[in-house]
Amino acid sequence: MKLKLYLFLVIIVNLNCVNAQIGIGTTAPSGALDITSTVNGVVIPRVALTARNSSAPVVNPAGGALTSGTLVWNTASAGASPNAVTPGFYYWNGAAWTALDGDGSDNWSTLGNSNTTPATNFIGTTNANAFIIKVNNIERMRINPTDGEIVAGATASPYAGDLLNAVATATTPFALSGYSAQNGSGTWGEILAASTTAFSAVQGVYGGTGAGAGVLGNYNGTNANNTRAGVYGICSTTTANPGGTGVYGYNGIASGNQRMGVLGNYNGSAFGIGVYGIGFGGGIITGNNDVAVVGWRANNANYSGYFNGNHVIANGTKSASVGTSKGNQLLYVTETPEVWFEDIGRGKLVNGSAEIKLDPLFLETVKIDDSHPMSVFLQEEGDSKGLYVIPGKDGFIVKEKNGGKSSISFSYRIMAKRLHFQDHRFGNDQVWGEGDTRKYNEYAPPPPIDYNENIRFQENQKKSFKPTAMPKGFIDYFTLQKEANALEKIRTETKQ
Repeated sequence: MKLKLYLFLVIIVNLNCVNAQIGIGTTAPSGALDITSTVNGVVIPRVALTARNSSAPVVNPAGGALTSGTLVWNTASAGASPNAVTPGFYYWNGAAWTALDGDGSDNWSTLGNSNTTPATNFIGTTNANAFIIKVNNIERMRINPTDGEIVAGATASPYAGDLLNAVATATTPFALSGYSAQNGSGTWGEILAASTTAFSAVQGVYGGTGAGAGVLGNYNGTNANNTRAGVYGICSTTTANPGGTGVYGYNGIASGNQRMGVLGNYNGSAFGIGVYGIGFGGGIITGNNDVAVVGWRANNANYSGYFNGNHVIANGTKSASVGTSKGNQLLYVTETPEVWFEDIGRGKLVNGSAEIKLDPLFLETVKIDDSHPMSVFLQEEGDSKGLYVIPGKDGFIVKEKNGGKSSISFSYRIMAKRLHFQDHRFGNDQVWGEGDTRKYNEYAPPPPIDYNENIRFQENQKKSFKPTAMPKGFIDYFTLQKEANALEKIRTETKQ
């Protein structure tokens, strides 16, 4: 046996001397060491390492430092994080043992990692290069090194100062989408309580050349509640201060016209309301109505609408809706080309004469002087020779004609010019343009008194409606509807 081993060693040495190649199981080695077998493997030295940063117990057979590249199979679990070792292949990199399978080393395993310390074990870069994620060798996301900006779909945000960015592309036109089938929001934005910023939690800006919106809200659910909404705004703080709005609309364009803060519209195929405001005790009206603006407050309490400035009704009437046995009926306001306030009262002659003093509070609201005298209308309530009026600045005297001395009662109606509007007579409404504007007016059929007849009347009015002429520059309802329908079609088709 010793002789066979000796001969084997002699052959190996001679082969090494001839061509520095060793072949085991082959007659034509293709490398410095070529081992050929179809049934056996190579068994690497098995040792029990003590830690990643210690070479023990492996030593260099020739003495000195352990040679880099030394390969062993570790059989032990030893050391403390981050220098712990677990069973597996390790090689010496000149300073520490490095695991070939990624467990407990600088490598990250696709099956998860243990014994990691965030300060030293992480995925990323240690220099000024961006951390890039690729799929199919195409960059899909990166984290930029200077500010930690995270970008998907591009190499940087269009604006400085962004942290998380999704930039749309031709194949993925929706940059950022949030979805939820749970009891939560698809997208949530919040400015925390410690902030003093004037920016919004969610902000939308449209900067293109189309007709898109900064923010679009669309309710497409199945709930039938009247408060379901495309956009819902809430103001909940602070209780100590007055005011606050659920939804605030502001148009910041500094020139031109038709700049609207809020525009309300609806599909004209149905009956509806453009804008609706409900005060305390109010409600949502029902029936077949097409109303541009509704303000509703509890009956006879405070205001359903309040205007500080001129209040104009064009091509329509000012009416009071009063309850009757045949349903609420409309009572119409008398209008004049001048601005009058009036008061009504009663008096009684004494020996043919009576002095009437006007209400001091009424006098504070009107202008009475030589250029703007009051007008007084009398109604006798008994037999007399006739009555006449001597007007004054704060009242008037009633006398019986021809020296009469009767003591009959009478009623009166006084009209005086409204203070600050005492010189008004007509006044052009420039909204309708110049020239003859009668072409913008048309006959208004009177609505029936009966409720059911009026419902049918309104339906027929809508079916037979023909658009009337509008002044140059007006944007009519039908144009708005076409724009809205076109945009909705684009949004729906694109999202599908």
